[in-house]
Amino acid sequence: MARPILVTSALPYANGPPHFGHLTGAYLPADIFVRYQRLIGSEVVFICGTDEHGVGVTLAAEQEGVPYQEVVDRWHKVWLDACTRLGIEFDNFSQTSRRDPHFGLSQEFFRRLFHNGHLEKKETQQYYSAATDRFLADRYVRGTCYICGHENARGDECPKCGSWLESSKLLDPRSALDPDEKLELRDAWQFEIDLAPFKDDPAIKPWLDEFRKGLKPNVVTFVFDKTIEGEGLESRPISRDLPWGVPIPEQDLDGESIGDVAGKVLYVWFEAPIGYISSTIEWARREDRDWRRYWIRKPGEEGARLIHFIGKDNITFHCILWPAMLAWQTLERDFEGRQGPGPGEEYVRPENVPANEFLNLEGRKFSKSEGWYIDVQDFLERYDADMARYYLCAAMPETADSDFLWREFKVRTDELANTFGNFASRVLKFAAKYFENRVPPLVGLEDEAQAIAAAIETRTQALVDHIENYRFRRALAEFRGLAEDGDKFMDRTKPWQLRKTDLDAAGSSIHLALQLLPPLSVLAAPFVPVLSARLRAMLNLSERTPGPLLPAERLEAGHALGEAAVLVEKVPDEQIEAEVAALRARAGDAPS
Repeated sequence: MARPILVTSALPYANGPPHFGHLTGAYLPADIFVRYQRLIGSEVVFICGTDEHGVGVTLAAEQEGVPYQEVVDRWHKVWLDACTRLGIEFDNFSQTSRRDPHFGLSQEFFRRLFHNGHLEKKETQQYYSAATDRFLADRYVRGTCYICGHENARGDECPKCGSWLESSKLLDPRSALDPDEKLELRDAWQFEIDLAPFKDDPAIKPWLDEFRKGLKPNVVTFVFDKTIEGEGLESRPISRDLPWGVPIPEQDLDGESIGDVAGKVLYVWFEAPIGYISSTIEWARREDRDWRRYWIRKPGEEGARLIHFIGKDNITFHCILWPAMLAWQTLERDFEGRQGPGPGEEYVRPENVPANEFLNLEGRKFSKSEGWYIDVQDFLERYDADMARYYLCAAMPETADSDFLWREFKVRTDELANTFGNFASRVLKFAAKYFENRVPPLVGLEDEAQAIAAAIETRTQALVDHIENYRFRRALAEFRGLAEDGDKFMDRTKPWQLRKTDLDAAGSSIHLALQLLPPLSVLAAPFVPVLSARLRAMLNLSERTPGPLLPAERLEAGHALGEAAVLVEKVPDEQIEAEVAALRARAGDAPS
């Protein structure tokens, strides 16, 4: 039996709307991969949800003067709606603020690590705000990055160099709530997880060596060259002083007191990915399935394939801290109330983390405050979702940063209309007009028939290889290339001329051109699912049964076709120019 596949997208922070940089980084590529796996008949589950306990949430709620839950519920709905409208179909999209099962499972993770000796209580210094009478956790503190000098670094991470930071080391520290308030360093304490043993731990090293082999070059560079073999690993805090989050458990696995943990919650970096598991449990309860099939590996079993789609700002965490958390959950004895792996069992670890780089907008970072953004909901009111999917895949920042460019959006969507859309429409309309809307018989053209079959097989095999290796831009090019092969075939055989002198020969040309359309509808499905379904309706084909993509479907002579129509509409030039002008006007830029 084939191993099941569990696919996740990074849990988005529930403190603001998505932009296309977010969606192209972690959500669209995951959806393309999942749709492909379903095409070939794999057992795959697609899990996500909103990350709702970060400092970004508490900051947003306090600045608005509303309850924390109100903020996260609002943005949860916005994120789910945006993804749904873009055709991203999760099996479950949860919230980490849902206490059952997330809180208990997160506390169990802490208790297992505590029992296994991987956590320690460390004295530290934190910035204290007299105005609010509390310690300020990570993102409440802003300042200059002590690594790269970026002037607007957060207390936990630098958005420019991507380094993890300690807020107490920031230069020119200031409060995010009141930049004029003078902060005071005071003695405090926190729980930390010691990552120093990670790379040489015998329970981790075999997995780590194998894991490295399948990673994209940008991920290898960040994880191994920059972090493990560069900066090195040290203890990382896993608790925070906040009024909102999963409370640190008061007792260990034996029921003994952990100490005074009042006001301490699990740090969001620690707690959020456990949401992958709790969201899977939520899905399994609803569908009457066994969540352990996807997360627990028994002795002698390989377990499920776990694949995390993320943006580059989450690489280190998903490739180091999260695998360490999973590996160090193993126990040799049982305990009351256990949810995770039993004695001798362990959590599966990631097979791959195909992280993307950043997508910018017209050469600059997306920024709502600066007016440099595209409202996703508004965009999808004006443009077809499949057009957005096609362009965003073509522009996907797979190994380096890339840009959303309005004029390139026009070029790429024209490309979709001119290749895929135009080829399908011209063949189907020809069949409707001259062959009673049926597939004409094939007479002769043996060499051309072999060339068409070879093109289908070559393009399909290449697309499969690219998707299996997370090269979605190249896979998209193979789908487009098959349509281009069809256009070249039509130009070479010229059925519109043949029909005047030899209708049978013209029919043979159309017969072979039609054979390209069923596999095109299949190769299109991961990228442009609505257009794929529309083409299948025009071919009078039912939904395809999942299974291997080769041999490709065929249309037999005499098969009745559906109604031919325009498959893809083009965007007018003036509409794109208006979009560019509106963007620059909103940002206060002079026209280029």
